[in-house]
Amino acid sequence: MSVFDGVDWEARPMGRYRGLHSVPGGLGLSLAYLTLCLAGIAVYPYLSDAQRMVDYLVLSFATVPAVVVGLIRTPADSRKPMWFLLAALVSFNAGNVAWYWYVFAMQLPSGDGTIAAVFAALAQVFMFSGAITIVARRGRDDVGGLIDSTIVAMAVGGVIWSFLLLPHLREVAAAQVSQIATCVTVFMLTGIFGCLTRLLLTAREFISALWFLVAAMGLSLAGVITVALVVVPGSGSRPAYTDMIYLAGYTAVGLCGLARSVVRLLQPGPAPKDDLSKGRLVFLGLALCAMPAVGGASELSGRDVDTALLAVSTAAVTPLVMLRIWGVWSERMRVLRYQASFDPLTNLPNRHEFANRLDAALAGGRPVVVLFCDLDGFKAVNDRYGHPGGDQLLVQVAERLARCLRPGDTVSRFGGDEFVVLCVDMERYDATELCLRIETAFREPFAVDAEPVVIGASIGMVCNDRAENGEQLIQRADAAMYRAKQERQQVPGVRTSVA
Repeated sequence: MSVFDGVDWEARPMGRYRGLHSVPGGLGLSLAYLTLCLAGIAVYPYLSDAQRMVDYLVLSFATVPAVVVGLIRTPADSRKPMWFLLAALVSFNAGNVAWYWYVFAMQLPSGDGTIAAVFAALAQVFMFSGAITIVARRGRDDVGGLIDSTIVAMAVGGVIWSFLLLPHLREVAAAQVSQIATCVTVFMLTGIFGCLTRLLLTAREFISALWFLVAAMGLSLAGVITVALVVVPGSGSRPAYTDMIYLAGYTAVGLCGLARSVVRLLQPGPAPKDDLSKGRLVFLGLALCAMPAVGGASELSGRDVDTALLAVSTAAVTPLVMLRIWGVWSERMRVLRYQASFDPLTNLPNRHEFANRLDAALAGGRPVVVLFCDLDGFKAVNDRYGHPGGDQLLVQVAERLARCLRPGDTVSRFGGDEFVVLCVDMERYDATELCLRIETAFREPFAVDAEPVVIGASIGMVCNDRAENGEQLIQRADAAMYRAKQERQQVPGVRTSVA
């Protein structure tokens, strides 16, 4: 069952959009929206300026209700990215209306440098925030891969800027503010496009909403680059195909909102294996050297070197590389610490970790109870069912012992079929009650290879009622366990001896 199918649509509150709270219908709405957009884009080059304005505004405004549909379909705790996208579209449309107002009503050559530019910048912030939120949700288990993708994508963006966009903008004498805005936009779009592409490549299922979102970001990047290359700064005229690229981007965002899979898009994605191999290290090193190499190539070719970009890009990429290496190192250290402290079969603390916890409790002067538990009849089970059967039994014993304890108590696999329990701040009476719970837990047969198996246990119980260290306390519990084993009857069950 998919995440989408798991949404309880009938239980969702009914509001003014009552019909949209039901299980979303098939592709009808998406196909109608796509048909409208494709028709509007196809006729755009053949329209007059006024007709183009109407066409552009109709298609851009149509994206808003499409994203509203996706917002309503999304569970309440996952709506933040959709709110960001909706805010971005509202800001974009406000900017579009303002731009056309200045051009057609105010007779200005362009809406650049007006309130329209403010709305456009605000929309970019909302769009980036929405995309980043989606990346953070979907890729939270693939942080390393996302960092790698961001580094590589930003390196590509730096090459595009240095060899393609910057020379042209300088040639047409674009304002410094315009150059900075274009540079920042290109770097942010390439970084987010890299992250979304990583999510797309690591997805283990087809999520159409993710494909549409990647297409939207790619078209936005293509639109920014195309406008920077073909539009004369301060001029309101531009080739029709530049607007058509942006309209295609609007269409992709709308399809993302209408796609039923938008619910799955906002859920955590798979966790690919994060192995920083030699090849990936070399790849990251090349990405780190990309911008300095671009600067060197520009110097050798006799062109001006964008020193500010070189400094900023290096300052942005270097921390990402260091963060990537630190993330892999810290994860490997965490795994090593876990392997050194926990039993791989039962996932219980091992002997070394138990001794550390016991010593810490004794050093704090806290009363402790130690139970040393040895299974009776385990060898017969191991001989009959083999080591896999014995492992099944040990795992079940560990689970039952853990259920008998209080929060904060420790059960450890000491070795073989021996388990040790540490209870801090426990009185002798409470320890007796714990032994009774363990006896009750062992009465129910265990399942080994789908067959019922009954075993017993001998338990030695000690309290730290005298001056002794952790090792001595464990030795006393061990001795008490052996007395219990000698005293117990030859029937399955649990017998406890107190030292």
